[in-house]
Amino acid sequence: MKHVLGMALASLLLSAPAALASGGGLVLVDDFTGGVNQAGWSYNPGDVIEATGGNPGGWWHQASADTFAPIISSDPFTLAGDYRAEDIGSISFDARLDHMDFGDGTGFNMAILLRDHKGTVTVTDDDYAYYVGPNIPLQGAGWKAFDFAIPSQDTSATPAGWTGGWVGDCCGFRPGVDWNDVITSVDRVEIWFIDPSFFAIFQNWDVGLDNIQVKPNGSATLRNGAGGNPLSYTSTSVPTIGAAWTASVDIATPGHPLSFVAVSNAGAISGVFPGGTILGELLVQPTLFSLDIAAGSHSFPLPASPALMGLCLATQGGTISGSGTIHLGNALDVLIGG
Repeated sequence: MKHVLGMALASLLLSAPAALASGGGLVLVDDFTGGVNQAGWSYNPGDVIEATGGNPGGWWHQASADTFAPIISSDPFTLAGDYRAEDIGSISFDARLDHMDFGDGTGFNMAILLRDHKGTVTVTDDDYAYYVGPNIPLQGAGWKAFDFAIPSQDTSATPAGWTGGWVGDCCGFRPGVDWNDVITSVDRVEIWFIDPSFFAIFQNWDVGLDNIQVKPNGSATLRNGAGGNPLSYTSTSVPTIGAAWTASVDIATPGHPLSFVAVSNAGAISGVFPGGTILGELLVQPTLFSLDIAAGSHSFPLPASPALMGLCLATQGGTISGSGTIHLGNALDVLIGG
């Protein structure tokens, strides 16, 4: 009677991923498979999408960047939006350095920069915020993974570790502007092979990127229709790919031996009271692809597939009495994060 959600999700990914609702418009996975560059990452017209040699497969390659340090930007449309409303939690990517004229990359730090260009082509009105991470990959060392947390829900003027800037000051926001202005109006994401407050000698660089991901935070939002169902079903962890999402249903209060979590592939409903041996309001479409039956605690391994990020699942918990009567509880709309 027990079916693991992870197995169901894996099966659904292979057969009908369109059945799941998307919860995050800005979620992106750019692995450059088949030459596709979804976010239009670019340095100059010399960029090439290589078919092999990535981590794995295809990758973005700039073999001759004559600059103080490469700055690779998304196009001004694909990743534009309110990152707070989208609850973006992190941006990750793999990078490599195959050649630089001077040194081996020591002392250059990778950084992520979020830019608000105000809808103009000039830079004088741009505001931005950036975070400086670890050292860039050393020359010839192959692929190195980077993962930058994006504190989109932080409402302070400048989150810890972040720096603001504009054309008049690369180390501070312009007067009247702070983090909240930028994070709610991001137009472009930039990957810097140097701290944006530094400068360096011009030289020739050969660099690559792969597996660029803009990832939402996972969440589980309570929903209870007309409000008559008991609030017995809760999330006990953050739903994130590659980890087990856990939930709990209270069986002690009604004194029932079993609980269940139903996961629908067709979304939410309300105002449906099945009757008979099913008591309460049905809050998910009756088309299910997983039904987990346990004794209060439920665990759902989520495959480590980036394709799951931003997908929203309508789920509902409840209990089963000793006589077999089903008592419906509240619903949780589960957004899978990265």
